[in-house]
Amino acid sequence: MLYFDPKPFKVDIANEEQELLLKKLQLARLPIGDCESTWGEDNGITVGFMQTMIEYWLKEYDWASEQRKLNELLQFKVDIELEDWGTFGIHFIHALSSEKTGIPLIYLHGWPGNFTEVKQILGPLQSAGYHVVAPSLPGFGFSSYSTKPGFKNWHSAQLLHRLMIGLGYEQYVVAGGDWGAMIASSMVRLYPEHIQAVHLTNVFVKPPENSDKLDYSEFEQRSLSRMGWFQQGQAGYGQIQSTKPRTLGFALHDSPVGMLAWMADKILMWSDDYPWTEDEIITWTLLHYFPGPTTAFQMYFENLSLATAGEIPPGTERYVKVPTGVSAFAQEVFMVPRSWAERDFNIVIWQQSPKGGHFPGYEQPQVLSSDIDKFFKTQWKR
Repeated sequence: MLYFDPKPFKVDIANEEQELLLKKLQLARLPIGDCESTWGEDNGITVGFMQTMIEYWLKEYDWASEQRKLNELLQFKVDIELEDWGTFGIHFIHALSSEKTGIPLIYLHGWPGNFTEVKQILGPLQSAGYHVVAPSLPGFGFSSYSTKPGFKNWHSAQLLHRLMIGLGYEQYVVAGGDWGAMIASSMVRLYPEHIQAVHLTNVFVKPPENSDKLDYSEFEQRSLSRMGWFQQGQAGYGQIQSTKPRTLGFALHDSPVGMLAWMADKILMWSDDYPWTEDEIITWTLLHYFPGPTTAFQMYFENLSLATAGEIPPGTERYVKVPTGVSAFAQEVFMVPRSWAERDFNIVIWQQSPKGGHFPGYEQPQVLSSDIDKFFKTQWKR
């Protein structure tokens, strides 16, 4: 039984927006002089890459076709009120299993991702007996964000819990990575009586004081090395987005080329040799560019320092008693050792994959969907 009335939703970008986009691409002004440099790739996306992508975008990329593919996903939008914060329009996929007694699962994406992170695992999860809800996080894509300061990840958790309750799911499970993992961690702290299990591909905890003296497996040593590489040379974007989100927003809201460079740099560098197509990279870019990227950046402003400090929702316990499963992918840019995670979470299963990076829903969909299914099936009580 539904407690509210979601409206069917289709992605439908106005022709005027599409025409303006093409004009901006045609007028793109690239730093051609950089082509003569031998700086290497560590300092960002190259001019050659951008030239190739813009040429493809203008001559071959077909937004109309991509929009049709997006609209093959069953999407809805619903207004949800949150006390003291107002009403939010939340966009989400809702894909039911053929099994009436299927397991309700809310799957949460991160940045620079979007709601389509669930796309390649959606079919396997439905077939395995899951009713899948995959929202655009507040401030991302087609979901609105707070106009007031102070909107934290646990407020997003409250909204998304209300989404599940409103859809009639009094009991459910939750999975996510990146910001999705952080919000999922807030959800299980706030609503342990409703959430039977949580699955994470990132675990956000502070390192123990003696972390440099602990014994780690070879896999964990490589993960720590990868995380060090990320924090030392790849994490500057987070400092910008967490200090001046609006300033950066002006630059990228107006420039599809700038948005592409900002997105592609992370998509490519944080993956494990996944063969991203031009269409995938451009579509991910447009799912931030068309709605506007600034509110997703604002999430960093409100929450990145909390993540670093290991903050949890006020009034909740740090240790999560809800059964927790983790999928650790070898090239994930933020994966802590199991011993760190066990200080804050009731880790029931810890599955390691030799391949895969920050976007396992695209890079390793079979592994991720299988991990999720194996874990939740052992925890779900009807």
